[in-house]
Amino acid sequence: METEILIVGAGPSGAAAAVQMCQLGIKDVLLVDRDRFPRNKTCGSGLSPAALHLAEALGIGPELRRRANPVLTVRFVTQSGEELRAPANSAAVILLRKEFDNLLVERARSLGVGFRDGFRVAEALEEDGRVVGVRGFDGTEIRARWTLFADGAPSLFTRDDRERRHIDTLMGWWEGPDFEPGRLDMVFDPELSPLYGWLFPETATRVNIGICIDAQDEYGRKVPRDLRAVFRRFLERHYAKELRSARQVGGWKGHPIVHTTWIANVTRPGALLIGEAARLTHNGTGEGISQAMQSGMYGADAVARVVRGEASEFAAWRGYLRALRKRFTVGFAAGYLLRDMVSNGMLDGLARTYNSASFQRGIHWLVGAAMTGTTTQEAPAAYAAARSESGEPSRTESPMA
Repeated sequence: METEILIVGAGPSGAAAAVQMCQLGIKDVLLVDRDRFPRNKTCGSGLSPAALHLAEALGIGPELRRRANPVLTVRFVTQSGEELRAPANSAAVILLRKEFDNLLVERARSLGVGFRDGFRVAEALEEDGRVVGVRGFDGTEIRARWTLFADGAPSLFTRDDRERRHIDTLMGWWEGPDFEPGRLDMVFDPELSPLYGWLFPETATRVNIGICIDAQDEYGRKVPRDLRAVFRRFLERHYAKELRSARQVGGWKGHPIVHTTWIANVTRPGALLIGEAARLTHNGTGEGISQAMQSGMYGADAVARVVRGEASEFAAWRGYLRALRKRFTVGFAAGYLLRDMVSNGMLDGLARTYNSASFQRGIHWLVGAAMTGTTTQEAPAAYAAARSESGEPSRTESPMA
């Protein structure tokens, strides 16, 4: 089998790349994934304003607005129990990854992208040091002029031999009447420091609650711990009252997240790495959906330049790396500032002086940049318009990015 462009992995990065390819006029694109779609995906499923802007650019905005549950309030809880509450005004939304990923895949298919799910890739095909496609576990070879690897972390195809820094996560789902509709929580519990636990409102009555915690100490050594016991203690400390009347849906699930601050090793001759395969998750929160989508679009742009004869592969690949660094480096660095604020107790002091309007804007920018690696502060206007039509306030300023 042959194709001009092969994309391995149909999550947000791979599917976004496929859509963008078609929007740029490149039609010979094949998207493959090891799972059968639609498929479940363990994830908090929060979509930031940055992700919503990208969804609009990819043509799924109207359907996303119809399906997603808006975030109305953001509640921060510091290590000492201080609370910061701020209106989110639908600048972020929650949509299960099963639905969101499939929405992107269906958009790609509607534009003419070939899609093959249930195809498990065993290895990359190389000739003279250049990637020329992949081979599946069933022996099938798919040859391509250019390949985008979007297979998540740890990627089978990365050449990045730097130390892998991990965040461990564990989460569960609950249905119940006592959850405040539309409230998103970030709880900076001391046991999770410098990371946090969360509550995301998936529907009016259903939430997912989870924790993220560094898997290694400051010297890179694996920290031995019972993550399920840590999660049980977190739930008892922060959500015992709400959970008494709630019904747990399914079991607890988790997965490790690989992150970086300095983006590197994201290109190979004939191939690009995008999304979490390129370690483009946030070191302060583990968030990665908007980074995945953006990197997929940047990867598509780079390939399109080569296909059109506008740049050599070397120049286009270099431009791809520059674009990633320009977009995400400041926000990733802000993630370490947020970590320091949590570890040193500064977040508690900020919470006590939160009533200054100018100070609120500053902390909103900082936390927003730390959460997603960008400084996009507002959702697309259509999200505010949708709320206005339903009788809700239409202001789109948000403490999230």
